[in-house]
Amino acid sequence: MPFMRICRLNLSSLAVTALCLSLFSCSQVEKDTEPVEDEIKTEPVSIPAGNPYAIIETAKGNIVIKLLPEAAPESVANFIELAEVGFYNRTSFHRVMKNLMIQGGDPLSRDNNPYNDGQGFGSRALPQEFSDIKFERGTLAMGRGPDGGDGGSCQFFIVLKRAADWDGRYNIFGQVVEGIEVAEVISAVSLTKDSHPLMKNRPAGRQVIKKIRIEYREDSNMDPEDGSRS
Repeated sequence: MPFMRICRLNLSSLAVTALCLSLFSCSQVEKDTEPVEDEIKTEPVSIPAGNPYAIIETAKGNIVIKLLPEAAPESVANFIELAEVGFYNRTSFHRVMKNLMIQGGDPLSRDNNPYNDGQGFGSRALPQEFSDIKFERGTLAMGRGPDGGDGGSCQFFIVLKRAADWDGRYNIFGQVVEGIEVAEVISAVSLTKDSHPLMKNRPAGRQVIKKIRIEYREDSNMDPEDGSRS
């Protein structure tokens, strides 16, 4: 009977279709349960080549400093981090001692209140990273309270001649290799006539740090002793 054959054919087709669907479903489940490899490829962290240098830009010229991570790793890392986010932009050298020292980097030195200069703080207190390095001409160190237990935070100073009294008391983390004469000019500016104790050794006008930028160099032909080329 043709009708019966057609029914049988239809039933057979349905059975085949159902079997195929079942096999497809199983294979799909097995495929879905297989672990999927992470397709996100992470880029390798780029480590700058060479030694870190800080370039302090001022209206009187630039001061170039070779940083010393081997002597004070946390101080250098903190200084680089602050410089790269613009923390030091438009701060000033708020304390100067002629032919001896200039100090800057206080965020409070941006405002119009000179009486709070020197009291500012950075993002964290640094550990003491005192070393056997001597305070010679061009040495860069972190400022800190004389009786404080930390190694400073953000303020820094550059010495212009041998300062044995400061040896072993501050985190030394850099050495001027160029522009020491710029620091000397800043140290010799006129001081304020304000007799308030907080205004001692304060410049009469703001000695602005335009910015501090970080560069990495393979080496340097600078003489770190006097900032001149060898």
